[in-house]
Amino acid sequence: MSIAMLETSDRQQAGGLRMPVPAAPLRGRVVTASGEAAVAAGDAPDEPSSRRFIALLEAYRATGGMAPGNFLCQSLQQHQRGELGALARLVEDRRLFVLDWRGDSWIPMFQFDADDLSCKAGPARVRAELAGLDSGWAIASWFARPNAQLGGRLPVDIVGLDLGAVVDAARCRGTASELQHSIVAHA
Repeated sequence: MSIAMLETSDRQQAGGLRMPVPAAPLRGRVVTASGEAAVAAGDAPDEPSSRRFIALLEAYRATGGMAPGNFLCQSLQQHQRGELGALARLVEDRRLFVLDWRGDSWIPMFQFDADDLSCKAGPARVRAELAGLDSGWAIASWFARPNAQLGGRLPVDIVGLDLGAVVDAARCRGTASELQHSIVAHA
């Protein structure tokens, strides 16, 4: 189900509902360059390939996994967090990011509190610093790549432990991007 469909759909998704990717217990991890090759190299950040989608599923597994939009809408209703349009509004307000994969919207669950499914403010603060990354695929890829400023750890793993460091890493990304555009413009 795409985000556009979320805004207009009011049908129940009881039958044939896909379950989210199972989550492992929260733990810190450092991913080596070779272990992150599927996400870090070979694909453009916005290019939705099967290999990239599987790599993102794996990267987000330790922090709650990713859930398809129809499952999350139903869960939000069960936790009394709003009607079907609540998720679409969170995305429209840029409090959440979503990536589309084969007609379904997938939401990285680290953006929600695991107990009550309330939207966490930290990931939205980081996203605000990711100037120029507007697609869900690009944002999801940034959170899932080892970051040198975070000691080679993934931003998704650190955002709940040291939000300030992840915000700084996102700011540096924007600064580096602006510098690169300036160098190209003056070349």
